[in-house]
Amino acid sequence: MPLIVLLAVMALWSFEAQRGWKPSAPTQVISVSHPAPRSDEPLSTAVPKTVPPGKRGRQRVLTPGLEHRYSFDLDARSAEQLPGAETGRTWRHTGWSGVLELTYLGEEGGQHFFSARVEPSRVEVEEPLGEDELRAFRSRFERPVYVAQDPRGRVLSVHFDGELAARERRFLRLLLAATQFVAEDGRSWSTEETDTTGDYESEYRAGGSANTYVKTKRRYLRTALPLWAPTGPRGPGLVVPRLRGHLDFMLDEDGLLREVTGSDVVELGGGATGLPQTRAETRVALTRLETPRRTSLSMRVFREARSRLHAEPLSAMESTRMGAVEGDRRLVGDATLEVLLGVLETETREQELLQARERLAALFRLLPTKAVLAARRVRWVAAAQGSGVAQVLDALGSAGTPEAQRELARLLGESRLRVTTRALVATAAGKVARPSAELTQALARAVGATKEGELKRAVVLALGSVAKGLERSEPGRALGVLDGLMGRCEAKRLDVETCLRALARTGSARGLEYARAALAHRSAEVRVVATEALGAMAGADVDVLLDTVLLEDPEARVRVQAAVMISRRVAGPHLRAVAQVLRADPEPQVRAEVVRMLGTLLTVEHLAGELLRDVVARDDSEDVRRLASSLLAE
Repeated sequence: MPLIVLLAVMALWSFEAQRGWKPSAPTQVISVSHPAPRSDEPLSTAVPKTVPPGKRGRQRVLTPGLEHRYSFDLDARSAEQLPGAETGRTWRHTGWSGVLELTYLGEEGGQHFFSARVEPSRVEVEEPLGEDELRAFRSRFERPVYVAQDPRGRVLSVHFDGELAARERRFLRLLLAATQFVAEDGRSWSTEETDTTGDYESEYRAGGSANTYVKTKRRYLRTALPLWAPTGPRGPGLVVPRLRGHLDFMLDEDGLLREVTGSDVVELGGGATGLPQTRAETRVALTRLETPRRTSLSMRVFREARSRLHAEPLSAMESTRMGAVEGDRRLVGDATLEVLLGVLETETREQELLQARERLAALFRLLPTKAVLAARRVRWVAAAQGSGVAQVLDALGSAGTPEAQRELARLLGESRLRVTTRALVATAAGKVARPSAELTQALARAVGATKEGELKRAVVLALGSVAKGLERSEPGRALGVLDGLMGRCEAKRLDVETCLRALARTGSARGLEYARAALAHRSAEVRVVATEALGAMAGADVDVLLDTVLLEDPEARVRVQAAVMISRRVAGPHLRAVAQVLRADPEPQVRAEVVRMLGTLLTVEHLAGELLRDVVARDDSEDVRRLASSLLAE
């Protein structure tokens, strides 16, 4: 669960901030089976009795219209202590309780959709809300939200009504993140999940009773908001919070959630990082209330509501719409379109160009019709072979307004424009966060009509980005885009390397077999890109393929790429292959990349330390030994 209950949850207290924090009367904090673990306590290693695992994940029995009701309690507290402060920690508390109604609707684009409706009975933001405040809070949840999961149970996105405030959205994301169960095959498995802080590695083991499991949250792989430490063993750099957590799950005979209890602790900073030391503790309990009941709900209700919904990942850190508008106004200031276009056409300093491009994108969001004038300027400057075209197009793509997308679609279809300019248009189209049907269709037409290699490559890569952009809000349309692209790739109508690079952008398992076949390509460069594409995909099948590349590919640079991709994934499935590489791979650069990966696991994986000590004692390369020794010293 998130630390950024200091970054994500802190905003939950902002509306009370004017009162200042003070030690309040004892607040009710739920009692759960696992107290929040201390950061210096060893994790439990109890071995459960052997009980056959039941249905879960892909084997779940999901019935459209079937509603389950749950009672829930979720409490979080966080504290920040400045270096050298003598006053100690000041804790802030937030939490809520109530009833969650969860109804399965159906499937679209390989995702399972649920309707979620909440009836809050308790809300605390440092102090409990009064009756009138609670009534107003409860009224904001009269409309359902919609939750999308992958077949394993990982929450991919939450579709909120556009009028639901940021505070209420965060409450829901916290609850959904705390109670998700992501299943693979076997009695134990490791997997990647997302919470309100970022993506993390978790480990599951079957419990001592039928349909029970214990989940251990091990480490963050990446955070939604990059965290920069001004100091550290190697100097300034990005850091991730320290994560520890245990949750007990009970499923029913159909593989659906029956009960969850547990807690986690997330810490950041302190030590040599130069950051304030922060700690966040979260406790959750959720229990099914009664026998499921059938309703008339289906995917139809979601599709009818989709136009007014906004899809967010669990780790969304966005501001409110009003806050975004005000931010754009401050960014633009008194600049006009002509002034910003002039800067982009004459400026050569990278930082100044970046700032002008961001201000222009903000101007397009505030004054959408300015996109038409900008597109005219692009046509004129491109014909005169002037500069600044790429910057203006990038601003249109970053703005992503309907008007900006319409102009990009028109520019892409104008054959009188130079091929280089149209390739820049395609690149800008790939940066649109929520691609329109018009822009998507323009790219699809271009990939079939274009013969110029430069433009075709740019269009294919843009389609990969578009499919990824659509995946959260319209997974059915995303799958359609990807099916069309993969059909051309599989028919060998497109360059294999370009297809693989597009797949790397999508991260979709739709291209798994294509990437698997590319691992046998005679070109090492193609195999490198195929490995990168596989690394963007989830699943145990991909883990096996990456291990195979790491151990068996004849080219060192392909094996290095496999090690790089493995380092960004959950570690458990790869440790056996990693140990073999350290003993048997003849190339120092491959072993060095594996050593770097192990350095990130020292705090969560005992075997990582043993392997690094073995490298220090036995490796043939002095550079590799020195690298392993330095990581152990840190």
